[in-house]
Amino acid sequence: MNENYENISTAKYVKNKLQHALNTFINHESFGGILLFVCVILAMIIANSKYSDFYFRFLHIEFGAFIGSYFIGFDILHFVNDVLMSLFFLMIGLEMKREILYGELAGFKKISFSILGAFGGILIPILIYIYFNKETESVSGFGVAMSTDTAFALGVLLFFGKRIPQILKIFLVTLAVFDDLGAILIIAILYTHEINTLWLYVSIFIICILIYINYKDTKYISSYIFLGILLWIAVYNTGVHSTIAGVILALCIPGRSNIRKKYFLNTINILEEWKIATTLESKKMLYIKDDKQVNIFVAMYRGILGLLIPDENKKVDMEETSKQVYMLDMVAKYSRYAQNPLVKMEIFLQPICAYFIIPVFAFLNAGIKVDSNIDFNIDGIALGTIIGLVVGKPLGVLIFTFLGEKLNIAIRPMGLTYSHIFAVGIIAGIGFTMSMFVANLAYNSQAQIVIAKLSILIASLIAVICGVIALLYATKK
Repeated sequence: MNENYENISTAKYVKNKLQHALNTFINHESFGGILLFVCVILAMIIANSKYSDFYFRFLHIEFGAFIGSYFIGFDILHFVNDVLMSLFFLMIGLEMKREILYGELAGFKKISFSILGAFGGILIPILIYIYFNKETESVSGFGVAMSTDTAFALGVLLFFGKRIPQILKIFLVTLAVFDDLGAILIIAILYTHEINTLWLYVSIFIICILIYINYKDTKYISSYIFLGILLWIAVYNTGVHSTIAGVILALCIPGRSNIRKKYFLNTINILEEWKIATTLESKKMLYIKDDKQVNIFVAMYRGILGLLIPDENKKVDMEETSKQVYMLDMVAKYSRYAQNPLVKMEIFLQPICAYFIIPVFAFLNAGIKVDSNIDFNIDGIALGTIIGLVVGKPLGVLIFTFLGEKLNIAIRPMGLTYSHIFAVGIIAGIGFTMSMFVANLAYNSQAQIVIAKLSILIASLIAVICGVIALLYATKK
C-alpha cells in the first residue's frame, strides 16, 4: 500500500514539475509577446522618422577581428539573425522534444492532433501563396505565409486572463512548435542553394559525437554547449542556414533525469545522519537555560568576554556547522547530477529568448520605410501572404484536425472544442518572427523583402483583430 502511495506521489510530482515548466514557458512567451509588439511599433516609428538613416546604417555596422587580411565577424543584422536566432531555434527544439517525450499531449494519437493541425496550417497557406505567385520568381517565398509566432499568439491569449482554458494554451503551444518544425525543415531543404561537402561531413561527424554522448548519458551540459558551438560553425560553412544547428543540438540533449542508485543511496545516508545529529542536538537543547529575558548590558558583557576568553564549546559548534554545510553541499551536488538537462536548459533559455533575442530581432527586422516607392503589385506577394496567413491558417488547422478525429487518426483533447480550434487557427495567422526570418532567405531583391515584411505585418494585425473576436465567441467569462 505504501509503495503504491509513493508511486502515485512520485507521478504527481513529475507531472507537476513538467506542468510548471510548460506554464513558465507560456508566461514568458505571453509577456514576451507584449514586448515584441512594442519593439515592432518602435522600429516602424524610427524607420519612418528623421533618424531612419541612422537606423539602417546601424543594421550594417560590422564587428569582429582580422586574421591577416581575412575578416572574421558579422554586421549587427546578420549577428542577430544567424547567431542569436540559433539560440531561439535551440529553445524551440527543446520545447518540441519535451512535448514529444512527456508533454501534456504525449502519445501518438494525442500529439498527432496537433501535428495534423500544424500540417494543415502549413499546407493550405502554401497552396494559396503559390496560386497567387505561380510562374513568377516570387513563388519561392511561399515560406512567409506558413509560420506562427508563438510569443505574439500567446500574448493575445494573455489579455483574456483566466477566461482562456489551459488546454487551449497547450494546444496553441504544441501547434506552434510543430509549425516551427515545418518551417525549419523547409529552410534547411529548400532555402539552401549551395552545399560545401567538406563542412557537411564535419557537421555529420559532430552530430555523431553528440548522439554518442547522449547515448552514454553524459550529464555535463557544458559538453553539449561546446559541441553545439562547433556544430554551428560547421553548419554555417556548409551553406545550410546556421540556425538549423540549434534544432539539431536540442534533439541531442538528454531528455531524462540522471538519477543513479549510488547518488540516491548516498543522499539517503546523508539525510539519515543529519536526522540523527539533529535529534541529539534537540535533546541537548532541552538542558540549555532560556536566556530570552537577559537585558542588553548582560548580553554586551557576555559578547566582550567571549572575544577576550575563547570558549571551548565554540570549537565544537564550528565543527558541527561545517559538518552540516558539508551535508547540504553533498545533497545539492547529487541534486544537480539528477536534474533533467533538457528542462534545465529550456528554462534557462526561455527568458533570454522572450525578453531579449526575439525583441531585438523584431526591432532590427521590422523597421520598414513606408513611402511611395513601395510597390504592392510585385507579383502576388502581398495577396499570397495576407490571404495565406489570415484565411489559409484557420482553414488548414480546422479541416485537418476535424478529418484526423473523424478518421480516428487523432484524439481531440478533452475540453477543446472546434470553436476553440478555429480561434486558435486565426491567431496562428500571426506569423511575425518566423515569417520575417524566412523573408530574409526567400527573396533575391530588397523590394521583394520589403513588400513581404509589410504584408506579414498587415496579415498579423488582421489575425490579431479577428482572433480576439473569435476568442470572445469561443470562450466563456
